[in-house]
Amino acid sequence: MEKVLNFYYENNAKRLHNVVNQIFYRKYGGITGKDMDEFYSVANDVFADIMTNHRYDASKGDFEGFLYRALGLAIADEFKRQNCDKRKMKRELLDENGSPVLDKNGKPRHVLLPDISIEAPIGEGADLTIGDMLPSDFSMDAVLEREAISDERIEAYLKRLSKIQRRIIEMKLDKVPVSEIQKKLKLSDKQYKQHFRELRSFANISVLQGRDKLPETEEKEMSKATQTMESCKTDRISVASIIKRIDRHTIRFDHPLQRESDQWSPAMKGNLVSDILQGNKLHPLIFAEQIINGVPIIWDLDGKQRCTNAYLFFKNGYKVSKNIRRPMITYQTVKRDKKGEEVLDANGFPVAVNVEFDIRGKRFDDLPEELRDRFLEYSFNYDQYLNCSEEDIGYHIERYNDGKPMTSPQKGITRLGTEYAERVKSISNMPFFKDIGGYKVSEFRNGTVNRVVVESIMAANYLDKWNKLEDMCQYLKEHGSPSVFEEFEDMVERMEKAVSSEVADMFDSKDSFLWFGLFARFVKTGAADAWFVAFMAEFARSLHGKKINGVSFDTIIEETKATKDKGIVTKKINHLEALLKMYLSAEMKAAS
Repeated sequence: MEKVLNFYYENNAKRLHNVVNQIFYRKYGGITGKDMDEFYSVANDVFADIMTNHRYDASKGDFEGFLYRALGLAIADEFKRQNCDKRKMKRELLDENGSPVLDKNGKPRHVLLPDISIEAPIGEGADLTIGDMLPSDFSMDAVLEREAISDERIEAYLKRLSKIQRRIIEMKLDKVPVSEIQKKLKLSDKQYKQHFRELRSFANISVLQGRDKLPETEEKEMSKATQTMESCKTDRISVASIIKRIDRHTIRFDHPLQRESDQWSPAMKGNLVSDILQGNKLHPLIFAEQIINGVPIIWDLDGKQRCTNAYLFFKNGYKVSKNIRRPMITYQTVKRDKKGEEVLDANGFPVAVNVEFDIRGKRFDDLPEELRDRFLEYSFNYDQYLNCSEEDIGYHIERYNDGKPMTSPQKGITRLGTEYAERVKSISNMPFFKDIGGYKVSEFRNGTVNRVVVESIMAANYLDKWNKLEDMCQYLKEHGSPSVFEEFEDMVERMEKAVSSEVADMFDSKDSFLWFGLFARFVKTGAADAWFVAFMAEFARSLHGKKINGVSFDTIIEETKATKDKGIVTKKINHLEALLKMYLSAEMKAAS
């Protein structure tokens, strides 16, 4: 400890100050010398805390790296506090009559107002800004209040989340600062931002607000529903009307065959807001009416991202990205004098002026009243198909996404049919995929984990029918059964209990189907699941190079590029099964 103290504090703490300087010049572009003294003081406090409370663990890397990360978090917190206290803008001080108040030199006096740049960085890098942490209508404290939301909805919401996301919720409700949450959960700014975006996603908030359930109604005769000879009608619908219908649960965006919401990048969301405020024409929305229990339910088939992102913006769910095509929006407003009163012309009519407003970094509530009104009054054209069957809906979803950037998994799942698509999405949300396997957050949103489930079920039950994803989805729809999905769900639960941290990452979006396909064959042996996990660990250590008839698994990988061709997939699983049998025979023989 004495050596460490001398190293960092000799020559007036030159080494410690250098670390602080590095953080500022790498992350914030530097700071004035006068203000730097305050951050040197923060560094002293952090250093003392590390040394006196023995916070450093050598197993987590070298001391300087640990110190750098600890100082980075503390400096970010102090930087944020100082932004709140010091960044100011001037406003002219007026007396009760609206006239400027003058100082002793006859110059107008000013008052200082807070002016926090929402683009100011917080924490490591520039991924997280003050704007990201501004309050919104989707405050986790508010949406989880027990008086407003039932325990059942909260439980359903929490089931959709990973363990990390549930821990974030718990700590936020306990008022734990963001920097402390990141430190305890070992999350970078980018990782925290991704998880927090998922917590506030339209799909998750819909569960809290009860929009994921069809309305409970008594069975009615079909003749009581509105009948029409039309197959499609065309009309217009305002953003305000869309928001009301979403809140009243009369438009649904969660059809099992439809892809998830929150597919757009921040720039795409910002461009949508800009287009709406400019009054630009956008593609029509596509709705389908389906009669369920005699009640017409309106499903969104195309335009989900436009509707849900307009809704989220109205709810202050995100700020407009700085990387948009046209950030300056011109609008007309009434000219006002220094007292804030309307300026009238000689005939007593208000004088209008054109004003430009920069929407970058703004949420809905930050917009002028005129632009808020313009946003809500904007109308989309829409086409609505009437009296649709499930087959009609699936057909239209796929048809309208033919020319859109729908991923292969998202397109493939439209071939499953409503019942099996819903089962696949339910399995994708099981704790094994959320908390244990090596899957990225984005892979739940873009449909990749749904693909993993379909491929795994095929590898486990119908390997001889292996094909392109869309064809496998079609095959499951026509030849699968509920029991096949239930059996796979049982396998996932068994793996959840058995898998160790040593092999968890082997279950990723690339190879999961191999391991689930192999596990389905292992289950027939009747051996304990721990043996399968032990085999996976040994495979990772050495068996991947073991040859059978002169061929190893590594050789198969090296010689084949088309990893998902039927012949290659079959060859891989057969090779793994042969290795598994050899391993079990040898290990059980040794154990006896």
